[in-house]
Amino acid sequence: MNEKSILSDNMFHFDFLNLISGAHDDNEKIKTCIQCGSCTGSCCAVSGMSLSPRKLWRSVQLGMEPAVMDSMSYWNCTTCGLCDKRCPRGIPLSKIMLSLREKHHRDGGSISGVTQTIENLKKSKNITGDDPANRFLWLDNLVLSDEDRAKLFKKQSEVVYFTGCVSVLFPQVGGIPQSLTKLLLKAGADFSLLDEEWCCGYPVMAGGAGVENVTEYAKHNISQIEGRGAKTVIVSCPTCYYMFTKVYPDLIGGPLSFTVLHYSEYLKGLDKPASAKTTVVTYHDPCDLGRKLHITEAPREMLKSLPGVEFREMRFSGEDSKCCGGGGNLEICDSVLSGKIAQLRITHALDVKADMIITSCQQCKRTLAGGARQMRAKIKIMELSEFLISALS
Repeated sequence: MNEKSILSDNMFHFDFLNLISGAHDDNEKIKTCIQCGSCTGSCCAVSGMSLSPRKLWRSVQLGMEPAVMDSMSYWNCTTCGLCDKRCPRGIPLSKIMLSLREKHHRDGGSISGVTQTIENLKKSKNITGDDPANRFLWLDNLVLSDEDRAKLFKKQSEVVYFTGCVSVLFPQVGGIPQSLTKLLLKAGADFSLLDEEWCCGYPVMAGGAGVENVTEYAKHNISQIEGRGAKTVIVSCPTCYYMFTKVYPDLIGGPLSFTVLHYSEYLKGLDKPASAKTTVVTYHDPCDLGRKLHITEAPREMLKSLPGVEFREMRFSGEDSKCCGGGGNLEICDSVLSGKIAQLRITHALDVKADMIITSCQQCKRTLAGGARQMRAKIKIMELSEFLISALS
């Protein structure tokens, strides 16, 4: 074999790299993978992958396009970002997983649940395909007068509460917008809801339809918020927070005209009750809020400030938290695998003998609650705003 053929056999296959990633820097980083296995060791979904993350990246490097694409392993990624954090080469692995989904989508592939979700978004601008008016059915449980309800949709306000899709359209977590609305009213916040709120667009991106198709969602939601004259947007959904702060600015070509905060950052001065029955709690960090947005202390500070709370930290906490199994559309693609990941996370809470897991994400609450039911674990799952309003009441 001559020198030329040796070189050609061992060079990275740039065509395949270019197909799955439009960013030259990403292509260069994929080529630096040293097969250390940190990604595979970090992956909560590896048991559902026909190609482990380490094998997947090596196959990408070698240009083994059919093996990579046929493996479908990229659909089992929760996009939790733990592999990104631990990769010694700084390779944006979650981003490349999404790029593989985009290639699958461009090539005419489909995943039934994902395809249906994207169709729902096109039709109704929400993930369930519900009539947009159903986004506010949860308000009926607040027993507001017509006048007070109308105030929640006033046309000008300092603050907008962006609810997101899951908490307003899935009954299991409908208590979250109810609780947060009560907390905001208790705090005397000048806030309003968006009567024409759309999905943040993340399911479009995670579904392989491409980030460029999120632009219409970004422009619409930004326009609705700016139309209120709001200076601050409060979110209860970590993924919405991520989209607003990490994706929207790139799509619109500049910074937002308002500040986006998770409600745990906004609600810091609430009056606390004098006493309460002691409850042992632990806190599960949502991947988007903790690892990707570095908000780990504000929720813990709120919990620890409440009388009667005995706080115990789980293994894998803060920015090193393990995923609940509900991210990256995994619940849609493989509900069994999603449930197994949730059950593993439940065991971490049981290890510290917690009575309750508190989290700050509606999807984490849904997934963890499902996992606890499946394993018949004697532990309660609550979202932070629900726990706060119950303590303050």
